[in-house]
Amino acid sequence: MDTFTAMKVYCSVVENDSLAGAARMLNVSPSVVSKQLSALEDRLGVRLLNRTTRRVSVTEEGTAYYERCKRIIADVAEAEIAISSTHAAPRGLLKITAPVTFAHRHITPHLPKFLDEFPKVEVQVQVVDRIVDLVDEGIDLAIRISQLKDSSLIARRLAPNRRYIAAAPEYLEKNGTPTSIEDLKDHRLITWPPGNQLNDWHFLADGTEKVMKAKGSITVSDGDGILAALLAGGGLGMTQEFIAGPCVKEKKLVPLLEDIVREDLPIYAVYPSSRHLSPKVRAFVDFLVKIYGPTPYWMND
Repeated sequence: MDTFTAMKVYCSVVENDSLAGAARMLNVSPSVVSKQLSALEDRLGVRLLNRTTRRVSVTEEGTAYYERCKRIIADVAEAEIAISSTHAAPRGLLKITAPVTFAHRHITPHLPKFLDEFPKVEVQVQVVDRIVDLVDEGIDLAIRISQLKDSSLIARRLAPNRRYIAAAPEYLEKNGTPTSIEDLKDHRLITWPPGNQLNDWHFLADGTEKVMKAKGSITVSDGDGILAALLAGGGLGMTQEFIAGPCVKEKKLVPLLEDIVREDLPIYAVYPSSRHLSPKVRAFVDFLVKIYGPTPYWMND
């Protein structure tokens, strides 16, 4: 007896409430269904179904066995799909969402190379700083820059990313260099608009975590705008390495209070928690991991 086939026959009988209904669904004769069930019950040594001429009812043991059979059949189907997807060529429309500054700097410039490698894929990028509901808005993949909270999404870390306070050398020459958290109150700050959580600056000093709610003399609603104000000598500001790393390398900006600033906002690719990751999503995530590498090109180390 083929046990797996018998499991599928048994599940079909339970779901159709009759041998005849299962036979029609499976395109076999009722006698074949009956023989499969009898052989299965003989093998297990229990009665799975109570049969009458008109219908069947499931026994207590049959109910438990049905639930296990369903899982086994689903797992086998999933394994087959997963293997076939691994070898399928990525194709179709790939919908991505990413924060504005990161998208402009580190997503869209790489798309031509991605499409050269995977010409059957089309890419649509939604560039927004809000958190997008991937399921509701039909998005395949999102880039998130944060310490992720538990959710129903699957996440893959793409790259490290530090936040640090920085200023232009010209500003520091004119106004002095802060050496403590307390010194920051004597400086002009460049921040996000009021209410943005990125205005919470986190420090670890003497083993104690401190949070400073930064209030800016200049407020800007995007990362590139804050960078421009910093480079112009507008004051001190908290920026991110994927934005300001090259400017630090070129000594256009000076990181400050590095021994006590404790802010790590890794960069993740997140996607809905479906059991089958499509080839196009897998290909794009693998592509980004390869492009960024273990030490991303924007890091100032």
